[in-house]
Formats: sequence, structure tokens, C-alpha cells
Amino acid sequence: MAVIDLYSGIGGWTLGFKMAGVPVLSSYEWWKDANQTHNKNFGSDHAERDIRRLTHADLPDPALIDFVVGSPPCTQFSLANRGGKGDIADGLVDIKKFLEIVEYLQPTYWAMENVPRVAGILATEIAPGGSLERFAPLFGDIRVYKASDFGVPQDRKRMIAGRFPFDLFESYASRIPKINLGDVLHALEQDPVTDPVYDLTLNKEMVTDHVLEPNLSVEEERINRESKTHHPVYNAMSFPDRLDRPSRTVTALCTRVSRESIIVQDSRNNIRRLTVRERGCIQSFPINYQFFSKTYAGKIKMIGNAVPPLLTFYIAQSMQGTPLDQLIFAKQVEPERLILGAEMAVSHRPDNEGTKFSKTRSFRLALPGLRFGSGVRFELKNDFDKVSKEVSWRFNFFYGNSKNIKGHGLDSKLFYKAVKTIDLLDDELLAELLNDYLRSVKEIRPDNLQKSWTNIDRTLKGPIALTDELAEHAFRFKAHLKENESHIKTMLAFVASELSSQDGKVDNKKLIENSIEVFIGILLGSAFNAIMNKEDIKLLAPELNPIFA
Repeated sequence: MAVIDLYSGIGGWTLGFKMAGVPVLSSYEWWKDANQTHNKNFGSDHAERDIRRLTHADLPDPALIDFVVGSPPCTQFSLANRGGKGDIADGLVDIKKFLEIVEYLQPTYWAMENVPRVAGILATEIAPGGSLERFAPLFGDIRVYKASDFGVPQDRKRMIAGRFPFDLFESYASRIPKINLGDVLHALEQDPVTDPVYDLTLNKEMVTDHVLEPNLSVEEERINRESKTHHPVYNAMSFPDRLDRPSRTVTALCTRVSRESIIVQDSRNNIRRLTVRERGCIQSFPINYQFFSKTYAGKIKMIGNAVPPLLTFYIAQSMQGTPLDQLIFAKQVEPERLILGAEMAVSHRPDNEGTKFSKTRSFRLALPGLRFGSGVRFELKNDFDKVSKEVSWRFNFFYGNSKNIKGHGLDSKLFYKAVKTIDLLDDELLAELLNDYLRSVKEIRPDNLQKSWTNIDRTLKGPIALTDELAEHAFRFKAHLKENESHIKTMLAFVASELSSQDGKVDNKKLIENSIEVFIGILLGSAFNAIMNKEDIKLLAPELNPIFA
């Protein structure tokens, strides 16, 4: 039995089949770093190849090939690429090339891995009239699996398409031991280090790329926490990431501040990103696997783009027809099959961001007390004008959900309307609170906020501190307004009237359930935007109670 590996990356398919005792006759990859990593781990000497340009003459004799596997680039199909608006037609070029090679070699079995979205795309394209219709007879099935069901310590969903014993492969999941994120972290803290997945032990100094980076700063921790637990659109997730379950998907890009970044609190209470080695283990690469790249970011990318070798190990066994009662588990892999190249990679120190930022660095954060879930929130945001080179700050108000996000403009007209609605001039304490708020907003210097946010001058007030100050004003208003039954009824009527759709209904119950807070957000946000727009905000009867002398 022999296999060829198309779009082989750093070797996720090759390693899986090697562990299953199936030799890889040839592999094909165009990215230099990934191909180098593949060659140095497996002792091969494959040159970088543009698979789109492969001819039949470049391929082995079909009689020698039993299996064809691989992972065409997923960039154009990923929902993370430009919000899911990648060039699908270009992505299909690689899938078509893959299928052309399968068609030519006519292997016993074949399998292609990609992101879940490709399942639907493939089903459409191989259907009558689709661009890949001619290849439909090659397919046995197209299914989506969760890698953690097959022992990978990661809830990574992947499409597997092809022709092989899918049902046999699926039956393995019930017997395979499961591993959590905490198991990986704990294993790599020991000395010697015992691989969390395989029966492999190394002295700690022999484990490369396990370099801890500095903890997140207070600011970084705050933004990460907010983006995960109070995202304006998407569901809440844990912060830090839970250790008692498989990891979230390891991606090819991981910054210190993003919703997608996996942030852990380890046994020493460090709040940090994962190391390169931790990422490799979560992807089920053994602790002796070496990652060769000139940069830290390059290693992150190659690991994030890889297919988990433990997943391909079980696919390989299904292709060999291994019955469930004879299944070989990861800890039972023969030791010689885990022997890899002798060269050790240089351990890169992490890229520590934050020393300098672009002057156009963006900011967006929902205000505590004015975020309600289901897409309803008030947020502080900046915008940089490329022409004037000036930065502006404003309140945004959104409600709806990920499929139907609605915004509501906050301006001086709406401010005066809100003030008039609650007869502010008849409520002395309320007028005093508003006076105090308007004076504080009047003192804001947009350029100074940006200088702080971009690390030009951290002695200046930054946008996170401003967000908390604005939220504190909102809390003061709420403490007063919730005690007045007349105000409560008036605010509810205002919200229902102002935010109703064309049929006269408020289509998000969060707006009604939180009508006091929504009204306050409209009042304060409208005033903030007007002042930032350099309007001279006053009460409706300035001769009675002027805001500014």
C-alpha cells in the first residue's frame, strides 16, 4: 500500500499515514517553510511544487498508488477570510486539480480535507450543471467531523470528502480516548515531558518552541475579555478559555488582542496566549515534531493551516479496513513510527505586540451597563479620516442579530427629543446629572485619546478609561430614573416609538426589557456625538438652565 499527499503542508496527512504503516510515495507543496518542515521531519527531499501546474508525467505510476489524500488551500473558502467573501472560483481551481489527479490515478480510496463550508460548495458543484459535475462518480460521500471526537484535543470542525469507508471511520469515535486543553498544558509543564497524545517522553530541554510570552497587559486582557464575553454580534465564549474541554480551533493567525485568540490561565496563573508547542500538541503533532520557519508568525501560520495527524491516522486505518475491535490508538503507535528527523528547530521568541501601533489603530468597545446581548449595545468607536488625517470618536447604537443588524443614528436632534420627552427641566437632579455629563464630554480631546491608544503618550486618558467613565455616568442616570414611575413609563413609550419597525412593532425584546438603559444610551450617546461634531449643545430652555455659559 502507498499514498500520495497533495497540498501536503507541514505533513499532517503524511504523519497520520506513517503512524498507520502506510508509506507516502510522494508529497506536493508550494510553500517553502511548510515544505521544508515536511522534508526535515520525514527525511524527504521534495522540491516546492505548484500543484496547479502538475502534469500526469509529474505523478507516480498509477499502479503504485492505493490512496490519494490532501488538503487544498482553504483561504478562499474560510469564513474568516474577508467575512467569508473570498474568491470561491479561485479556490475551486485547486479542488478541481485535486480531483483531476484522483481521476487519473484511480486509487482504491481517496480523501480531501477542508473547512466545513466546502461541504455545501462541493455538493453544489458536483451536482448536475455544476462546475465539477464530471467528477461526481468519484465521490462516496461528503461529511463534516469534529476533530475532538477522534482524540484531537481541539474542537476543530473539518469537511472530509472522498471515497473510503466513512461509516467504519465514524465508528472509531466511540472508542477513542478524548483529551482536553488542560491535559496539553499540564503535560508540557512537566520535566520530563510526556506527550499528551502519544507514548513519547522527552527531557524538557529537548522540547522546542515552548517559549512562554509575557502575560497580557491589563488593557489586552480587558479587550480580550470584552470581545469574548460581550461581543456585539456573536455568542459569548469563555475567558480565559476553559481547560476542562478540548481547545477551540487553532488558527493560522493569532494576535494578542482578538476574539479568535486562545487565551489560557495556566497553573501559575499566567494569562497568556498559547506557545507554538502547545499549538502543535493541540493539533496532535507529537512533541518531537519540529517546525521550521524564520519567524514566529510563520510557525503559527503553518500549524494553524495543518490537518491534525491524529485525525488522518484514523482515516488511514479505515482505508486499511481496520475493524473497530482491532483499532490502534494513539498511545499504541509503534515507537519507530514516531521517529522523525534529527535536526532541531530554533525556538523563536514570541512576537510581543504593543510597543508601537499605527496612528490609525482602531478602537471599538461596548459600554458596561449599556450592552444587552442579542446584538443590542451602545459602543464607543473611533474613525480615522484618510484625507484630513484626523481621528474622530463617536457613540454607536446597534440592535438586531448577526443576520439583521440595525443601527440607530444618535445626533443632536434625537438628544433634544429625548430631553423634551422626560421634561428634564422639571427634574433638578436630572438636569444636574446631565450638566455634569456634558461638561465632561466637552473636555474630551479626540487626538489625545488616539495618542494614548497608539502608545504615543500613555499619560493621557485612553479610550478604555473613557468608556468606563461614560458607563459611570450612565449608572448615575439609571439610579435616579428607575426611582421615578412616571419617568419609567415615559422612557418605555419613547423607546417603543423611536425604535419600532414599519409595522409599529419593536422587533427585539431586549429594547423593551432594558428600556431605561436604552433611553439613557440614546440620551448620552446623542449628546456625545453632537459635541464631538462641535455642536453647541444646550437645553431646550437655555435661559432657565444653560449648560454652558
